[in-house]
Amino acid sequence: MNGKLARRWALVLVPLLLAASGAFVLRWLSVPDPRKLPEPFREQLAARVVDALERDPTFRAEPGHPDLWPVCVASVFGVAPDSADTVDEVRTIYTQLDCQWLSAADLAKGPDSDLTALPGVSMPMAVRLGPPVTYQTPESGEGVYPDSIRRIFPKPLQAAAFSEHDPSMRNALDDRIMHLKSSPAPSPSHS
Repeated sequence: MNGKLARRWALVLVPLLLAASGAFVLRWLSVPDPRKLPEPFREQLAARVVDALERDPTFRAEPGHPDLWPVCVASVFGVAPDSADTVDEVRTIYTQLDCQWLSAADLAKGPDSDLTALPGVSMPMAVRLGPPVTYQTPESGEGVYPDSIRRIFPKPLQAAAFSEHDPSMRNALDDRIMHLKSSPAPSPSHS
């Protein structure tokens, strides 16, 4: 009777264990969708990122030329903690960033001047609001870039960090630069 009972239990337990382990593997392999941030909240966060980076002396010095300052736009795709509902609750903002470094001479050329040769960046970034503000950017290079994305961004946000650059961001940056160039007295942002 013990042998028959053991076989019956095996017939019941083995499928249950296989189903449970399969469910665990599927759960472990699945990546939850990142939280959908409401548009007004995303806009507030993007403005906070732009303001913080344009004012940050380290970021301003990125191109290595003291007479240049960044003009940026940002598209936010995540925050930490994920449960934050206000900008003050956010410690880290995960964003796609598009910036171009300008000089007063560039702006003085007027709205019809070509600024395509100026230094710029377009990349995903993790911005810790601090104080002080700190940021992490992916390292460039074959094989290095993917690993740095995985290191910087939480797993649910990695697809957004790997995504292609949104052309509307470049348009928004061009519009922002055009507005600065058309101003009566263009000046560096947050100088």
